[in-house]
Amino acid sequence: MSIVHNIITKSHFNFNDLNRVLLSHSEIKFENRGENIFYYWINKKSTRGVNLSINEDSIEIKNTVLSNKHDYQLTNLLVSKILPLTNGTLINENEEQILSFPLFNDDKIAEIEIQDCKMIYYFTKDNNITIYGPIRKVHFGKRLHEQFKKLNEEQLKNKMLDLIIEVNYRIPDYDYGDIMKMKKSKKDTMILKLLTNRVNCIIDSYDFILLNTSKEEPIVITNDILNAILPSKWELIDEYTIVAPILEQREWAELLDNAKKHDMFNDFMSS
Repeated sequence: MSIVHNIITKSHFNFNDLNRVLLSHSEIKFENRGENIFYYWINKKSTRGVNLSINEDSIEIKNTVLSNKHDYQLTNLLVSKILPLTNGTLINENEEQILSFPLFNDDKIAEIEIQDCKMIYYFTKDNNITIYGPIRKVHFGKRLHEQFKKLNEEQLKNKMLDLIIEVNYRIPDYDYGDIMKMKKSKKDTMILKLLTNRVNCIIDSYDFILLNTSKEEPIVITNDILNAILPSKWELIDEYTIVAPILEQREWAELLDNAKKHDMFNDFMSS
């Protein structure tokens, strides 16, 4: 669940003035995402970052679910810098003016973090949920739900937020490799991942995973199948994100043999 605030601006807002102050902090990163949407995050610390949307007479500041204390502290900083630059007024989603600062104090931040983690944990009992971090997507689902079952609220919060940090900043900076889109109809598009064992890569969640073989047709499996037959050198970080360095030929051949037992090529062609 997102938390949205708006700054009603009374004077012209110049991003250069804001960034001149903010980006002097070497940890703060900035990205122009087009259509007057701007994204800020604290490198190696933010789980979700902060979204700013510029409108004619207002600036929307959005915090998304599973934001952490660094994101909320960054929001406090953004608000404290933008208000005087625009002679602005801060309002919440109920259009009530905010007069007490900082916007997010430590107690409020801790409360939101735990609420978010409990909510995501509840929904992953029967569903997969994907969130977008500053660098990479992070997947939560049934497998992690089981792993988190015996954790108390504080442990759950620490585990979930740390997992987002790990996927975004701590794993090797491998590319996602060969990803393809296959249009099955005007409405339906499948996302496919081709594994060739030629490059180190990060494996994400896809409709199907294709393993390159010496034959014309590939072996076709799903993420869940791959997770069940994962080579020992590959590491499953969250529900689906895998760090996949190049395997020795023997290990690759073993993976192909195991995948062949679950080959879904016919299902793939008829889907």
